Amino acid sequence: MEKRTLTDHHCFDNIHTDGMYNENEVNCMARNKYPEVTINRILDTAMKLFMSKGYEHTTIQDIIDELGDLSKGAIYHHFKSKEEIMDAVNKRMAEQGIGDIKTIVDDSSLTGIDKLRKMLLFSIASAQHEAIDKTVPPFLKNPQLLALHMRDTLGSASALLTGVIEEGIQDGSIQTTQPRELSQMILLFFNVWINPWMYSWTADEMKGIVHFMKDLLDKMGVPIFSNEILQSLEVLYSLSQPEK
Repeated sequence: MEKRTLTDHHCFDNIHTDGMYNENEVNCMARNKYPEVTINRILDTAMKLFMSKGYEHTTIQDIIDELGDLSKGAIYHHFKSKEEIMDAVNKRMAEQGIGDIKTIVDDSSLTGIDKLRKMLLFSIASAQHEAIDKTVPPFLKNPQLLALHMRDTLGSASALLTGVIEEGIQDGSIQTTQPRELSQMILLFFNVWINPWMYSWTADEMKGIVHFMKDLLDKMGVPIFSNEILQSLEVLYSLSQPEK
């Protein structure tokens, strides 16, 4: 019988000497042929467990048990540790929707301020769907995820935002001499200060913070807070409130 290289240590526990493959072997070969499918299953399962149990209380064995058909060897073939799985979960979260954001950035019919508003509306709408679907990242239960979120807040998204602000400076729709710092301030405001998954503000507190930032940015020459964005933030906040 032809020798077969194994990725999943349990794939061929019951190899047939007649050269025929059983169902388990076929599933194993499919996993090895399409590793991205296996990786996504691992990340989906890990995210579900991190949300329900918290990162500290989730083990590699928990992920294996939840998956049901992968061995520890298969997990470690793709990820060296639980920390690496967490990092991959966070990166995938950060990359979700980036294609839609880039479509907005590449739209030459929009001014810089219009692009900035559409990007923010898209992000707020995505957060609303997370709240409705109960797929909100529980930052307070997962300090490791929070640390990664804070690290990545000023990452690639800042470069995209800086580029849009520079376009707005050129077309006259945005007034600032420090586009990079402005992009970082906006990201910190939306991803941290008023992030409903991070802080539980009252309705009055949230309204006060948002209007303070609106007045500040308006005076700076960056009027990004349209009525539509203000209304979308109110909807997001109402969806994120704990059930009474």
